[in-house]
Amino acid sequence: MKRVFINVILAYCAIAGWAQENNYTIMANLEPLIKYYRASEKELSDSVYLLDVTTQKPITEKTALPDQTKIELSGYVDSPRIIHLIVFQTFKGWTRNLYVPLFLEPGNIVVNAEAESPDVKGTPLNNAFFPCNRKIKEAVKNGNTELEAQYSADYVLEHKNDLSAVLMLYNMRKKTDEEARVLLNLIEQCGESVRQHPLIESLYKRLNHPLNGDMFKDFTVEYEGKTTRLSDYVGKGKYVLVDFWASWCSPCRAEIPNLIKVYEQYKEKGLVVLGVAINDKPENTLKAIEKDKITYPQILNSQNIAAETYDISSIPTIFLFGPDGKIITHGLRGNDINNKLAEIFGE
Repeated sequence: MKRVFINVILAYCAIAGWAQENNYTIMANLEPLIKYYRASEKELSDSVYLLDVTTQKPITEKTALPDQTKIELSGYVDSPRIIHLIVFQTFKGWTRNLYVPLFLEPGNIVVNAEAESPDVKGTPLNNAFFPCNRKIKEAVKNGNTELEAQYSADYVLEHKNDLSAVLMLYNMRKKTDEEARVLLNLIEQCGESVRQHPLIESLYKRLNHPLNGDMFKDFTVEYEGKTTRLSDYVGKGKYVLVDFWASWCSPCRAEIPNLIKVYEQYKEKGLVVLGVAINDKPENTLKAIEKDKITYPQILNSQNIAAETYDISSIPTIFLFGPDGKIITHGLRGNDINNKLAEIFGE
């Protein structure tokens, strides 16, 4: 009995020691961040809390920020997390969040919240990530996008099995198709823990859509018992200009006269113009077609199907597909459409 009691005490001590080892303390100077964004010292009310970036759930309750803007937060963390240290500001009914990204892990974390390039140190992930992050910010400031991309890619490959690669990948530039391809390639070279992280799984899904030079990706839409596919129009030996639009979208409606014009101008030379209505009630789409006197074919009732297939986050978004079905370009508007078609059809 005595031996069992001793074993229980030893086990308790081991657990207590392990728990202590998993405690964190964040000591943060938030003054630089607040001064950078604050319009009036006396009008804004500040509180601070921690947010888990992956789950988007608070880790701590909002706490009023003292006047000296230096805080200390302590707690327990079972495994490293990507978090935001958030300053929540309120003023006469409106609110905003100022935040510093960092890694929450056991140990003492020191934060100097510079607005453009925060300095976070004291624990392994933060010590690794933030010196590189400052170099990247400096490259951005100097307009050196090649150096920015190189620093980011090198870091990911050096840390492809740890959580800091997740944040680096998530922060990387991905505005162009080429940048998206680079990012996809980097993700595929990472270890399983990085690839399967929820943030990276979500990012990969968003990026893994057809890009310029890729073959079109088909989708199917049902409406009033009829099935329509993008492949009914694309990949049939003609150039196809596809306008993703909606009746409620003013910029979409403003683009339509130009699309009608180029359709009438080039349809005899092998151009098809196709409208794909997304997130729109078919009856409203049909009313807009009649009102705007649209003469080219339409796919109705695609809702989110087409938008998810081609990662369309804003409309109008216009794609140009070649006769073989490959994407020539996308994001065309106004005179860019006219110029591209004149180049193709030799006018």
